[in-house]
Formats: sequence, structure tokens, C-alpha cells
Amino acid sequence: MQELFRQNRKMGRPPMRWLVRKNGLPFASFLFCPDKTHKTAVARNRSKRILRELVRNHISLIPVGYDCALLVQKEFAKLSKEDREVLFLSALKQFP
Repeated sequence: MQELFRQNRKMGRPPMRWLVRKNGLPFASFLFCPDKTHKTAVARNRSKRILRELVRNHISLIPVGYDCALLVQKEFAKLSKEDREVLFLSALKQFP
């Protein structure tokens, strides 16, 4: 995963960014990363739960063979469910 942060392609815009890198495997792997603006573990875990649910709901749209890191700021969890989904899908459209 460290290689993902060194050599990647960035997609999306704040409060949610994607870092992607080809992994050459027949599946996609995900890393959910709330940033340091999340002050408590409760806030970080809420953001991770939201991201996991978005990935679970749209896994068929995500190409296989990539490592993906989803970076979010605390404002992400404060958005409405529809706004989060629109933000997620707009970043997904930029996928290589």
C-alpha cells in the first residue's frame, strides 16, 4: 500500500479524493483513509463506514486490477447521503 501513496493517479475533489494504481491482480483492493481533520475515533469510523457502504453499493462500476485509497475530510460525513453518492460517482467517472 505504501507504493500506492508514492505512485498514483489522483481523482476527485475535496472532501473526497481517490488515489489509484494498477496492481495487476484480478480484483480491486481498497483503503479507507479519513484525514487528520477528524478529531475523534467516532468521526473517523463513521467516515469509514460511509465509504465502505458506497463501495459496496457500486462495486460493479469499479474496474478490477487497481489499488484504491479513498481519502476523506470531516466535511464528507456531514454531507447528505445523495450528495455523498454524487461526489463518489463523479470521482468514479474519472477512473483511468
